[in-house]
Amino acid sequence: MKKRRYLYSYEADFLGLDVKENKKNRHQGRYMISDDDYAKVLEEFRENKVQAKSDTKPNDYNKKAFVLSAWDVKTGRMMNINDYCIHYTLPREDISSYKLVSHTGNPFYNIVFKEKIEDSSIDFEAIRLILNKELKKTYKYTKTKHTEQVQGVLKWSDLHFGAHINNLINTPDYDSSILENMLNYSVVKLNKQGYIKSHVHINGDLIESFSGLNHINSWMSLNKNEIGSNAIMLCCEMLDRVLKNINNLGCIKIVAGNHDRLSKANDEDVKGGAAELIAWGLKLKGYDVEFNPMIITHLVDGINHLNLHGHLGISKRSTTDIILNYGIQGVFNLICEGHLHSLIEKLSIKQRENFKIVSDDSLNYRRMHLHSFFTGNYYSESLGFLTNAGFSIFCDNGKGKPEHLDVPV
Repeated sequence: MKKRRYLYSYEADFLGLDVKENKKNRHQGRYMISDDDYAKVLEEFRENKVQAKSDTKPNDYNKKAFVLSAWDVKTGRMMNINDYCIHYTLPREDISSYKLVSHTGNPFYNIVFKEKIEDSSIDFEAIRLILNKELKKTYKYTKTKHTEQVQGVLKWSDLHFGAHINNLINTPDYDSSILENMLNYSVVKLNKQGYIKSHVHINGDLIESFSGLNHINSWMSLNKNEIGSNAIMLCCEMLDRVLKNINNLGCIKIVAGNHDRLSKANDEDVKGGAAELIAWGLKLKGYDVEFNPMIITHLVDGINHLNLHGHLGISKRSTTDIILNYGIQGVFNLICEGHLHSLIEKLSIKQRENFKIVSDDSLNYRRMHLHSFFTGNYYSESLGFLTNAGFSIFCDNGKGKPEHLDVPV
């Protein structure tokens, strides 16, 4: 018994039938065919015994792109991004963004990975090993006579160890030996106060440059022997020679500055690796040191010191916001920031004239900028900006507020 069936042209040709055209589908036509003949067609073509004829050109079809399917055949569910990464051993922590693509029939994740920047010249742990080998414990605390019952805090900022400034018109010469002399002068002034305990706060930019490439022309103002790991080690040695002369030395607090990065670009090292290594080196020397890349608080005689460098976004916050998040309620909070020379360079002439060292003052808090030891370079002088080097000494005035000694050098 014959039945009406649709056959492809090559199937009809195989059975010896006159090939018909179908207006709707030119590859198929309707034929009267018996069950036996139809079975013969299926058998032949399923076993690929007949080379099918086709009018389709090979380039009518493009090879589909290979994708990692997001469909979990075991559970019959779509994988989330975490399961997807685990299943295909992809580094989830390196993914910056992703999007599930499901309209293609085979669902998959379109993933964008974070750009990796390799810098083989900077090895944090290798520098640690160098410091551990070269820096030996030298400091031993000795108690000396004191005339005051209060504790003092000596604040240094913007040391820029390794900078070499010479023969500019108005900017004073500057190098590591000049810096060491100024630091020793600050210690003499501190010891004269006769504090029962003296602490040191360093508000960032301990070195000028680790890579020598912080800025396009930064190499022009550098001592070539005081960059890289040498800058770390020699800065530690210099600070050791100065700090050991402080009477009744307490603790040392260090925050990182924008010059303290180990990398060339400021977005590769945002934690001030050089300052952290110097702090670690001073610990090897025997000092009580605390480091933080952003902010350090230190309660001394009822006054809470909040130390920042001034280059990070936190410094754009209001004084009350900083105290609310990092300060101590119920005591006097003193916020001190460095970065002064770099900050003023960005101001207009009128803004520089109106600039105030104490930027915010109230009954229970004060916010101020510290003087820099580094006085500038060709760039700052070309902008017409000049500054004097200096340091600050603080103590409790007996009324729960800071007594401030600002000393130029």
